Amino acid sequence: MLPFVPRLGVALALLLLPGCFNPTGATSTGSTGPGDDSETVADATSTTTSGNTTPPTTLPSMTEPTTTLVTSTDPVTDTDPVTSTMAPPAFCGDGNMDPGELCDDGNTDNTDDCLDSCTKAVCGDGFVHAELEVCDAGLDNAEDAPCTLACQPAACGDKYICPACGEQCDGGVACNDDCTFKQRYVFVTSAVYKGPLVGGLAGADERCAQAAGVSDLLVGRTFVAWLSTSEVSAADRLDKSSVPYVRLDGQTVAINYEDLLDIESPMLVPIDIGENGQMVTGNLSAWTGTQADGLKSNAVEMCGGWMDDQGTGRKGTITSETSTWTDDGTIPCNDSAHLYCFQTIP
Repeated sequence: MLPFVPRLGVALALLLLPGCFNPTGATSTGSTGPGDDSETVADATSTTTSGNTTPPTTLPSMTEPTTTLVTSTDPVTDTDPVTSTMAPPAFCGDGNMDPGELCDDGNTDNTDDCLDSCTKAVCGDGFVHAELEVCDAGLDNAEDAPCTLACQPAACGDKYICPACGEQCDGGVACNDDCTFKQRYVFVTSAVYKGPLVGGLAGADERCAQAAGVSDLLVGRTFVAWLSTSEVSAADRLDKSSVPYVRLDGQTVAINYEDLLDIESPMLVPIDIGENGQMVTGNLSAWTGTQADGLKSNAVEMCGGWMDDQGTGRKGTITSETSTWTDDGTIPCNDSAHLYCFQTIP
């Protein structure tokens, strides 16, 4: 016969086993009675389970936490107002007269009273002021330039010779109504120079200009020496004038450029009148380095470009009316001779 086990102890043990763990969080109550199974009662819901209850093998406290990243594509908008009390920096063109500005009309138009540099428009600033100026060449404005110092175009009759405008003269009995000369002057220098003292073409032209400067009749006119070098012929140094070449006494030497170079036709009068209007006497030679047709002679007949006292130089005779006026042999470079000076356009 088996030993007696009290029923009450067995029933209590069975009730306590499922009560050790309740994953649903329900409240378990047990009632004991003979032959009754355990009863589980949930909040507001009663569930009766017959038989043994097996607890889950994984406890919530044993589960590792899972991190989920949430990415939002919605723009972040800051609706807080931004308030600034700082004024924008001043600048030329803002329409306000700021320190250092002479004007500010708020635009970049350079044809009105105020330039885009905030300075006042004036003649000579290089901008044509609408309705007030006809031209403005800036620093190139000049009384003898296409645009004058008054920002007005040069005009024949304004008493200023504008070479760039095609003017040869402006006023006077020797000037035509279109500001071209009625004639070209030619003279022989009253002074004489040794070959090297001529100073090349530039020096010779300067000596002609100096000589012309003493005559009121020749002031304002441009003269070049009738002289050739190994690089240029005398004929190419003159403009092809269609008007007469005359002496200072009014006598015509040649009726035009072609006549001057015509070796078949003699000169109408010799070129023996000086810059002072007086006849030149004594030494009758003039340095030329030039043949009868106006072309350069042999290079060894030019005193080393008219800067050397060695060798010889070709010369002309100032009293001649034939081709010997320019081509009449040679003389030593250390001798002295005159220079022919012809008026040309500037």
